Amino acid sequence: MANDKLSNPYLLSAGDLIYDDVQLIFSKTKFFLENYKRDVKFDDLKGVTVALAFFENSTRTRLSFELAAKRLSADVFSFATAQSSLKKGESLIDTIRTIEAMTVHMYIIRHMCSGVPRFIQNNTNGIVLNAGDGKHEHPTQALLDTFTLMRYFGKIDGLKVCIVGDILHSRVARSNMSMLKTLGAKVGIYAPGTLLPAGYEKWDVQRFDTIEDAIEWSDVLLMLRLQRERMESGLLPTIREYSKYFGVDLKRFSSKPELVLLHPGPVNYGVELDYTISSFPNVLIETQVMHGVFIRMALLSLLSEFVAV
Repeated sequence: MANDKLSNPYLLSAGDLIYDDVQLIFSKTKFFLENYKRDVKFDDLKGVTVALAFFENSTRTRLSFELAAKRLSADVFSFATAQSSLKKGESLIDTIRTIEAMTVHMYIIRHMCSGVPRFIQNNTNGIVLNAGDGKHEHPTQALLDTFTLMRYFGKIDGLKVCIVGDILHSRVARSNMSMLKTLGAKVGIYAPGTLLPAGYEKWDVQRFDTIEDAIEWSDVLLMLRLQRERMESGLLPTIREYSKYFGVDLKRFSSKPELVLLHPGPVNYGVELDYTISSFPNVLIETQVMHGVFIRMALLSLLSEFVAV
């Protein structure tokens, strides 16, 4: 390994990680996977205080980060927006400075607005990890997705991965495109024209016109959910029509038995994916969730080297 330390003392986007960084994180993740025992904690973050500042709803990511930090012996507390002074008109920066005054070393930030984690990193002495910001990025999801593929295939270089669904609103899609390219994969996309962002033509990706073409080309489908909470009306005729042309059912999935399927969750079963295929061994959704805890353990451990306790 060329480096034994990450290039940056933060993680705001997938582009912050060079190839060697990703390999270092994967190596540390593998170590934790192989050495973790129930009820036994590592001391990598002993004396480090981690704030979970989630300004947007989350289940998998928040619980995964919390569990990861606790397994590393960190002092962890959650910041609940609904019960905070933000509801009284306090600014975001004042809220962060109040938290920082409590000697917080690391901030795990999720926010509905793109760019907030970078804004906070620019205004704090702590280490910021982006747990998802608006339609921008979700770098730890890309790490756990690519690690899952690495464990399954033994490599990423040369894999053909097609991202399917609501790319317009997906921070997962953006982070995965960046990280997959860093690791040498070929990336394709398949989505309704109304769910592609302006300027997507400049991306170095292959666009498909049918789900059948996407499946034929791909080694992996990365399915995305429809983010209806971010949508304006008129982007789709009906959910039923979307499912007909962009969903994966048993017939389509069975047409290529070796096809691997990922989904960042939560899954809208009956829309982008049939529940009947969820238990297939090459549908790796539960494996992604399991790997997420160990990826975040690895990342927190490596970033703790930049903490002055």
